[in-house]
Amino acid sequence: MEIFILTAMALVLLGLAYLIFEGGRRLRPGTAAVVSRLTEWPRLAVLVPVTGAAAGLAGRLETLLSQDYPSYQVVFTTRDAEDPATAVILALITRHPGARHVVAGPARSCGQKNRNLLAAVQLVGQAPEILVFCDGNQSAPPDWLKELVGPIVAGQAQVTSGYHQLIAPDPGVAALGRAISVLALYLTKGFRRLNQPWGGATAIRRRLFEDLAVAQVWAENVVDDVSLAARLVRAGLPVVLAKGACLDTPIEGETLAGWREWLTRQWLYLKFCMPLTWLAAGLAVQVNLALVLLAAAFLLLAPLGLTSGSLALAAALFLTGLTGLGLALRSCHPQPGPWGKWLVAYFAAMGMASWGHLRTLGTMEMRWRGIVYRVGRQGRVVKIVSSQ
Repeated sequence: MEIFILTAMALVLLGLAYLIFEGGRRLRPGTAAVVSRLTEWPRLAVLVPVTGAAAGLAGRLETLLSQDYPSYQVVFTTRDAEDPATAVILALITRHPGARHVVAGPARSCGQKNRNLLAAVQLVGQAPEILVFCDGNQSAPPDWLKELVGPIVAGQAQVTSGYHQLIAPDPGVAALGRAISVLALYLTKGFRRLNQPWGGATAIRRRLFEDLAVAQVWAENVVDDVSLAARLVRAGLPVVLAKGACLDTPIEGETLAGWREWLTRQWLYLKFCMPLTWLAAGLAVQVNLALVLLAAAFLLLAPLGLTSGSLALAAALFLTGLTGLGLALRSCHPQPGPWGKWLVAYFAAMGMASWGHLRTLGTMEMRWRGIVYRVGRQGRVVKIVSSQ
């Protein structure tokens, strides 16, 4: 048993070190040279589902309308005219003739975001050669659109995806913990086989969108990006990371409950659409947390003579190694805050990852923005129980 524990500790440290150092190295921006060589840009449409009117929404949407791209259109979608975002969008598009707004109506057989996206896809028709899907939570720099679609235009990819980092101006443990969770997911994108499309910044050739019948998938699925990821995996098509298309997402007032609910949804999406990935990733986080708790217990029991000296030494080295890797992870974030608070959030993130996964074990139901979805195999919506 002792050898098993020591081996597991070593493997966890090696795996985490590889994720942080190799993943971080692979994420360094490198698409600018590709973009600078391109002279012809195809027509595309940016489709933006929006719900609610958080502070600064108009300014963030404005950045999507001010991209340094020669020929593109933007379609904003909301569920209904009563959504607070609708008034913001209508005021905005009066100053941008190329922008449009469509009301999708309530979802009946899929997630509401999917319903919004499908309404936008229908509105733009067949003219765009590339479809871009993004959220309204981030402010996009002027070159973001070119960076995102550059590998497609250059013939290096059929699907690309960017990602984001959470930025907390006055970070608490919950905000930093969620930022660490997002950063860990971001680092996995440095590995081609682990990279998946992210709904906040994904581009796909329109022909491939049709060939994969993505619209039909979305019309009955609870989630957009993970269901697309499952479709691409089955087709053997990789997602190319657009390294220069990483966005910053501001986060304020985050709570432990909010962090927990967000992380639980991420686990549920995997469980619904990619169950083997959900199982493997869940096993990894459970083993990691178990080793952290065992190591802490060994250190507490060592002065009482209730554990061996070798285990106590291994526990100290393991926790020291984890702490060092936590500080290395901190260097991958643009605004990590104080190192002490970062380390508290780092270890809390291990517990939250475990708890979020455990919460998904016995359920095939997901709650999001007042809507309860009952979900079947491959993420298909069986029933929408209630909605507001």
